[in-house]
Amino acid sequence: MHEENAKPFGNDADTDTRTGVDLDEEAVINAYRDYLKTLKRDPSTIKGYASDLRRFFAFMRKKGIADLRSVKRSDIREYQTELMGMTWTAHTIHAHLRAVRRLYEFLDDQGRILMNPAVGIRMPKLERALPRTVLTRSEMRKLLNAPDTSMPVGIRDRAMLEVFYSTGIRLAELCHLTIHDVDLPNGYLRINSGKGCKDRVVPLGKKARKYLNEYLRHVRGKFTHRNREGRALFVGNRDGRALKDVYVRVLIKEHARRAGIKKKISPHVFRHTCATHMLEGGADISQVQRLLGHVLINTTQIYTRVAQPDVKKTHSKTHPREKDKDA
Repeated sequence: MHEENAKPFGNDADTDTRTGVDLDEEAVINAYRDYLKTLKRDPSTIKGYASDLRRFFAFMRKKGIADLRSVKRSDIREYQTELMGMTWTAHTIHAHLRAVRRLYEFLDDQGRILMNPAVGIRMPKLERALPRTVLTRSEMRKLLNAPDTSMPVGIRDRAMLEVFYSTGIRLAELCHLTIHDVDLPNGYLRINSGKGCKDRVVPLGKKARKYLNEYLRHVRGKFTHRNREGRALFVGNRDGRALKDVYVRVLIKEHARRAGIKKKISPHVFRHTCATHMLEGGADISQVQRLLGHVLINTTQIYTRVAQPDVKKTHSKTHPREKDKDA
């Protein structure tokens, strides 16, 4: 859409403007994609928004609406009704509507519309699902011990797994770490542009510090002899470049297989397990929230539901009154 050709934007209840500049789907999506990139949003998030918006555009074209400025609140409600008729989960429907809301917020910020038709649209209520996989302490210990630390790649992988478990870091955040983000003497790790473009500093446990130190002193330099200018923390042993997220996923699954763990393992399992084990150990939920980088404490509270059964079991086994036979 070009500003010089644009007609006044209107979504008044008394008017139903169905004409105007034709909707250039790709131009809108590309502009929005570029905007999200400036915010350093995760590539998977950007890809998901683009896919969801194409469905929205197709629905509007089917209604004969060829200009985003002509979309009214009632049109978005109709779109919501169509989504609700799909055999989709509430999370999927929520994601599609969120993409529309975010797009119109973008258009509003850019001055492309006078009124935002997506304001006030009620989103489906989401029940936060419990994490599918949380490892026991024994299972986590086996997984951390799986890499062969007699080999350079084993030291790298052990350091990486320890960082995952120690900090609860997300996969994308780990892949973006640089050597400048590590403060070994003081035991801290700086996570730049986390989810929602939030930076944070998190503590490194002594095991993570130990293996990171060994990796940085004795291994990383061997891997980067062809790429001395690179600053990525975790790099490949052949080209010295930052490890890709797909490769990290494969590595973790391979170590889980070697450790004999039958549960479905992914990088996010470390995050779930870190939070759950900390809460089981008596950590304050607000501290876990800050560690994980959650904006809302409600997001962190889901882990209390995972930790409760183990706490209850421990309580029944150890509390003096549970052992008291007197009424």
